[in-house]
Amino acid sequence: MTIAGATNSKIDYSAFEKGDGRMCTLSEEIALENEKKGKAEGKAEGKAEGIIETGLDVGLSEQDILERLQKKLDISLQKAQEYVSRFGKRTV
Repeated sequence: MTIAGATNSKIDYSAFEKGDGRMCTLSEEIALENEKKGKAEGKAEGKAEGIIETGLDVGLSEQDILERLQKKLDISLQKAQEYVSRFGKRTV
């Protein structure tokens, strides 16, 4: 329970009785949950990069791109700004 709590995992602790030798199972559950979170974050980053590239290609302002990111990805302005900062730099 300590490991799951420290990693902010949403795991049903009642499934893991004390001393039943299922520690590996708990670790595997935490690993799978973290993998799912990582994949979701990767997908969001990929979508953000696409929105930013497309917006820049068609001449949208940074403000318009930020608004699109927030709307399409359901994210905060701060997160949208982080994406623009990371993916908005154009190389020629």
